[in-house]
Amino acid sequence: MRHKSIPTEKYKRTAITAVTTAKIGLKHAVYLGKKTLSSTANTRQKNQQHEEDMGKIVFAALTQLRGTALKIAQMMSLELDMLPEGIRAELGKACHRVTPLNRAHIRKVYLAEFNTVPEKVFAQFEPDAFAAASLGQVHKAVSPDSHPLAVKIQYPGIAASIKSDVQLVRGIMKSISLSTSYLPRWEIIENVLDGVQKQLEKEVDYTQEAENTRWFSENFKIPNVRIPSVYCQFSSKRVLTTEHITGKHLDQWLEENPDQTLRNHYGQLLFDMFCYQLHELNVLHADPHPGNFLICDDGSIALIDFGCIQHLAPGYPGTVTRLFTRDRQQIYQAYKSLGIISDNLSFDEFTDDVFPVIESMHTWMSAPGLGKTFNFAELPPVPQKTLSQMKKPVKAINSIRQDQVYFDRSYFGLLSILRKMKVEIDTTKLLHP
Repeated sequence: MRHKSIPTEKYKRTAITAVTTAKIGLKHAVYLGKKTLSSTANTRQKNQQHEEDMGKIVFAALTQLRGTALKIAQMMSLELDMLPEGIRAELGKACHRVTPLNRAHIRKVYLAEFNTVPEKVFAQFEPDAFAAASLGQVHKAVSPDSHPLAVKIQYPGIAASIKSDVQLVRGIMKSISLSTSYLPRWEIIENVLDGVQKQLEKEVDYTQEAENTRWFSENFKIPNVRIPSVYCQFSSKRVLTTEHITGKHLDQWLEENPDQTLRNHYGQLLFDMFCYQLHELNVLHADPHPGNFLICDDGSIALIDFGCIQHLAPGYPGTVTRLFTRDRQQIYQAYKSLGIISDNLSFDEFTDDVFPVIESMHTWMSAPGLGKTFNFAELPPVPQKTLSQMKKPVKAINSIRQDQVYFDRSYFGLLSILRKMKVEIDTTKLLHP
């Protein structure tokens, strides 16, 4: 892959955003012109194509901006569940398209943090990254006393660009909101973007991630779960050095076609890990990317990357698990308790305008909690909402609290992973810890 630097000059980033906003406006004008000439039968198809085209424009811009802008795309694809599917699908591609930076950029960051180069600190240091993400990349190393290490080095200019990048994305999203009636109220989108900014500010501080990692290591008491040790002497605000645990990423392990017994073993462990975090720790590791789970040959799972952690409000787990039902009245009351819908929205309005759209999602998410065991091979894909269905439900949304954002990310991510693994496991701990 070709190495690209992050465009840090403000005028370049602003220019990219301005061009993107203009493209969105032009695309919408063309869409409106075609819409007036289209038959009713083609309206839905053209709406879907319009949302997909806008998503591609946004993704192209965020890919050019790289850095935190790319991370914002990833987070919005997961957190703004009410975005039209065409836009969310395009933003979701940011999770899989990250090109590592070259050696010179990485050496520059390390030199600024420690006043020396990594080759003089470690017994061995591999200059080529073995893993790359949106905010930094990871290199293998060996400590002076021969311990294998993973050294995560942040991309230069990342922290300084957070506020401006969120503002740039806010402008792009504002343009989209003016070109479709299927988005939530603008203040809800702004609230999500504010949450994204706060989370990013935490994630670029590797001292915070080091503390998160240590906290999980001390409090996560489930057999066969490994948390890497932190090497504080080799860590700083922009460099994080941890124990390097040997294992296969989940997708890599699945490519080997493991037998059903092994699938069930690791699937049960993943499910129990989530339930333990929710009910016992009241904290979620809220980045359920398959690459953050390492399958180890000794039957254990290593949980890595603790940049995105959410401490839940007291009582939240008990409230959110009331959604694991098929009873409309209970779902309605849970939505009100969570602040998702207004107290002014009547049960009849909820039943008529909101529930018909969210029913398929509730059927999907509650299925594992209805019995003692569940076969995830029978779980269908995440239900998709058509654009014509979205107009009334998004207007009924009162707020999206951060606990809910991170719960959805963690739980939906878990279900998708278990579905991919095709496991059959005991699910009673979801409701009965």
